[in-house]
Amino acid sequence: MRRTLNLSWGAFSVASVGLLLLSPPGPVLAHDPSCAGTLLQLSVLEQGKTAVDRFRFSLALSGEGSTEQAALNQLNQRLARLRQALQPVIQGRLIVPSPSTYSRPGGSGARQPFVANTGVSGEVNRQMYNQLIQSVGGQPGVRLQGMESIANEQVETALQQRLRAAALRQGMGEADSTAAAIGATRVRLLRIKRSDAMRGPRRVQLSGATRSGFDPGEAPEPMATVRMELLYCLT
Repeated sequence: MRRTLNLSWGAFSVASVGLLLLSPPGPVLAHDPSCAGTLLQLSVLEQGKTAVDRFRFSLALSGEGSTEQAALNQLNQRLARLRQALQPVIQGRLIVPSPSTYSRPGGSGARQPFVANTGVSGEVNRQMYNQLIQSVGGQPGVRLQGMESIANEQVETALQQRLRAAALRQGMGEADSTAAAIGATRVRLLRIKRSDAMRGPRRVQLSGATRSGFDPGEAPEPMATVRMELLYCLT
């Protein structure tokens, strides 16, 4: 007769590794789940932090006008000024999607009836973090939507490998304890289902700036998360 137990097991660990858009789910290791004893399903969570290597920023840019073309013209002018301001501080290239336009509903008062929008995104290193925020904060039609903390790729990979190993140790330890509690003498891992992720963008409020500006050391560190669904056979 086969029984099934379902347990959740979580852990939070902060890794000090010197230096978290989303990684694709890990492969499912498919084994024959036949079990003559008790099936134990565990949900295991491991999390860890790394230091910030650089930041990915996202800006919203808009222009207005009495006609659709006038709104696009203002958007182009503002985009040119923004590119000029960003060029000394960015790392790599800017990403600018094609614009969209719309007309405001009637009764908009003194506001221009047509609006053109686009976005601007890119990356900046730690040293240019505050300079980027200050350089775009006072520009008309520009809104800072978020700053995402990014880890060094090699450091992030090493951290996720350690988290996976820790999750497997957590699962095996819990399975061994459960087996002992029910009188089973053998534990066999049947299946692993894994998902990894990094934490999403962090919102930056420009109104909170002080005279000294924003410190990259105060930004949230990238967070790596490993979740595993583990299936064991206890006999």
